[in-house]
Amino acid sequence: MARYSPLTLLLDKLRFEARLSSNPAHNAQVRSTHVNMLQRTQERLWRDFAWPHLRKEWQIPVQNGQRYYDTPPDLDIDRIERIELFRDGSWFRLDYGVTGAEYGVWNSDLDQRSWPPRRWRIVEDESLELWPIPDQNADATTREGYVRFTGTRKLRPLTADTDLADLDDDMLALYCAAEILAASGAKDAQIKLDMANILYAKQRGGFSPQRSFRMFGIGDPVPPRRPFITTYRPPGS
Repeated sequence: MARYSPLTLLLDKLRFEARLSSNPAHNAQVRSTHVNMLQRTQERLWRDFAWPHLRKEWQIPVQNGQRYYDTPPDLDIDRIERIELFRDGSWFRLDYGVTGAEYGVWNSDLDQRSWPPRRWRIVEDESLELWPIPDQNADATTREGYVRFTGTRKLRPLTADTDLADLDDDMLALYCAAEILAASGAKDAQIKLDMANILYAKQRGGFSPQRSFRMFGIGDPVPPRRPFITTYRPPGS
């Protein structure tokens, strides 16, 4: 049971669980079918749960006068957790959504700029829009003005023999074997499916955080952190 196993190992495990010949040459005609099945199963499980080991952070610098930014190519924009801006020595979370109310304050269509950016949205071509448009460049030394994405990365390709699976190899093999066995009317298809579901539940349970509680309310509540507020001054003032 492991993650990041090569495709060749996944196919071996799939053939074993589905009671197929262990000789790859005997399964050459159905290799593409099995690979597609593994891809489809991994895609379904990937979308079904926020796997912590696929959680990642990316950083990009803002530019003076730049409204739109390319999102990281391996970031799934549908699974962005948060976007933050580094300023005044700390990361500050940007609010989602830019509407007419915001453009009424600083109209990006008129190239009205300010600092710091406060909000973000994803536009049609999957670019990131920042509002207001920044009026200064990011500093690579201090990291001032860098934007940090936190989210789930896309699955890596799983087509070549050396490509690595992002999810557990036994779990993928069992789900696919259950599908193959069910199609042939095998009596143990449900057994394989149950084994896959048990392994899936175990995987998710190991990643899910345990809830903590205070017995009888003992202990002082943790006060919420107050936001750090600064007074904006245009560059050069």
